[in-house]
Amino acid sequence: MSRETTQSESPYDVLIVGGGMVGASLACALGEAGMHVAVIEAVQFQSDQQPSYDVRTIALSHGSRKIFETLDIWPLIDPQAVCPIRSIHVSDRGRPGLAHLNGADAGVDALGYVIENRAIGSALMTRIAAFDNIDMICPASVSDIRFDANAALLVCDTAEGERLLHGRLVVVADGGRSGLRESLGMRTRTDDYEQTAIVCNVTPGMDHQHCAYERFTESGPLALLPMNDQRCWCVWAAHPDDVEGLLALSDEDFLARLQKRFGDRLGRFSRVGERYTYPLARNRVDLHYRERAVLIGNAAHTVHPVAAQGFNLGLRDVAWLAETLHFAVAEGRDPGSLEVLQRYADQREQDNKRVTGFTHAMIKVFTSRMAPMIASRNLGLLLVDLVPELKSALLKRTMGVSGRQSRLARGLSE
Repeated sequence: MSRETTQSESPYDVLIVGGGMVGASLACALGEAGMHVAVIEAVQFQSDQQPSYDVRTIALSHGSRKIFETLDIWPLIDPQAVCPIRSIHVSDRGRPGLAHLNGADAGVDALGYVIENRAIGSALMTRIAAFDNIDMICPASVSDIRFDANAALLVCDTAEGERLLHGRLVVVADGGRSGLRESLGMRTRTDDYEQTAIVCNVTPGMDHQHCAYERFTESGPLALLPMNDQRCWCVWAAHPDDVEGLLALSDEDFLARLQKRFGDRLGRFSRVGERYTYPLARNRVDLHYRERAVLIGNAAHTVHPVAAQGFNLGLRDVAWLAETLHFAVAEGRDPGSLEVLQRYADQREQDNKRVTGFTHAMIKVFTSRMAPMIASRNLGLLLVDLVPELKSALLKRTMGVSGRQSRLARGLSE
């Protein structure tokens, strides 16, 4: 922390480290509130105008769509890159327990949406470009962070040289492997699920009819999410010892293994794209804020992809943080103060605990091989299917509309 900087600039209200989907969404929300914002991102954004078969996707909940609508981002997303999820089929492989969730049960057209990442990224960049109070500093990386009584100072390495950025608050949104989080001394607790996700696009033999499948197996959950062009996004949680062998299989043999694991509900799989992997773990930060700095999204918490809650949880961080900062500034208070950040943390505590606890419990319950647990989980699935109150509660959680809702989620931008 002794290097000289070559450029010092007028202070920002908020410095966002990480220009991915969570960080860029926050920039849009704060831009709407009239704050002076800088986004520091290491990787230059590139929009793939001609996506391949292997396009990456994300599952967006009904509640997250409401946030994007309020921020005027939703209309900018290419509709050809969006596939609605109208129903969800949950089952326990080789056992009778299953449950069906339908949008009609919740009075909505879709429970969520499978959207190509490039389409969300393009929409976010288009929206950011409409604000003259948001500066995109890209490519750039943070090499140092300092604090004084009134501001945080980021030392950034850019192609043009070193820049020193001042801001009343630093928001860390640089993902689950956040380097800045470590620099701030924020301790992370990790629960290793001893699973690795294999993700890829596959083509089933039958029309998916906009149904998402969550199938629990002995090695972990297997999800197939509907995509356009009658493809499905496959998320297969496998034991780490099996991953290398699965990746080495020919396409034909891989599809045969997938078929055996999933079954014939979608007919015979005929095509698979490139396979990618990532380890599965739950990461939690004991205290995700300090004076003039706060973590959001995967930098603050990562969850198992079961139930597709990760990005949606991060987007709710965005909505509540933007609301908290908006009112703090309007009331003349310092957005980087402990008082303001404590208010944000209090608003997020219950939702974060519910989602991280819910996904963690699902993995523990559905990977157990104890006979009483197997019987209980199958009975639980059947009860969800038969008891309206249980189904309604699960639908609200799946849609991201359970609990207290932010102003952005309720369609209120001011």
